Amino acid sequence: MDDLGAELQSEKTTQIIRNMKNPWRKRLLLGFIRIVSLSVLGCIVISGLVGWYLTHPIRVPVVGNPSEFGLKYQDVKFSSREDNVKLSGWYIPAENSKAIVIQVHGYEGSRTKEKPSFPVSQALVKKGISVLMFDFRASGESEGSLVTVGDLEQRDLLGAFDYVKSLGYQNIGIIGYSMGASTTAVVAANEAEIKSVVLDSPFADLKEYLQVNMPVWTKLPNIPFTPLILYEIPLMTGIKPENVSPLHEMEKFKERPILFIAGDADDTIPMENSKRLWEKVNNSKDEFWVVPRAKHVGAYSVVPDQYLNKVTNFFVSSLLN
Repeated sequence: MDDLGAELQSEKTTQIIRNMKNPWRKRLLLGFIRIVSLSVLGCIVISGLVGWYLTHPIRVPVVGNPSEFGLKYQDVKFSSREDNVKLSGWYIPAENSKAIVIQVHGYEGSRTKEKPSFPVSQALVKKGISVLMFDFRASGESEGSLVTVGDLEQRDLLGAFDYVKSLGYQNIGIIGYSMGASTTAVVAANEAEIKSVVLDSPFADLKEYLQVNMPVWTKLPNIPFTPLILYEIPLMTGIKPENVSPLHEMEKFKERPILFIAGDADDTIPMENSKRLWEKVNNSKDEFWVVPRAKHVGAYSVVPDQYLNKVTNFFVSSLLN
């Protein structure tokens, strides 16, 4: 045993001497480990910063007001449901109105950012339908600092719904754009008192959408950044993308009518998202309208008169008749 121990000790000593004679191998290995470690750390830090920016975007200001379109309005404030975030908006009453439509803006938006917002309000009021335009949390003039792409925004829309009900309205519809459309789909599916909705350019499932389309928003390679960002955002903010899945809620609409609007040139949220939702709900009262050459929330820009006619006729039919 002593001879074996001595032999092993001798081999170990020999190996140490060899390593001392070849220090470049050790340096190369340590250098490689440092580069890999710094690269991984860099990706984690970049993903965290991008995730923070995506959930804390710069506010888009509220520009103009309804009076510029010949509309009388009131500045209003109300609270989101559950967490009582203070939200700002405009109540635009129509004369002798028995119905109201809530307008719901998209990501990085405000109540005035979407091009159809004022023209739609004007067209609806002419038909005797009142309108509520408001800003989601952390947008426009509302309180809050965190944008959750439809998760906590559901509480905001529910607060808007509660507010218009407090005004005495029973015939309530909603038109949502992009993120607002997806938020509308989830909320309306679970609120049977919402009579009808227009969904302009919604995504079908937030988690699935981000897994595929995150590079559209971040301009970063899908691998490794998308998985890292999707992992870090919930840790930093508590956002749960799986809570924003219109696809899982559509069957709850039953017989309530939905107008889906999509552009075949939309490369932000491709029209297949709207088609999947339309096919999922499978209601003969619904309409899936695809506008050629229209980009994201771009149908109004391509065919403005047709857009306004289709939207207003839809709400007249579903809320007033």
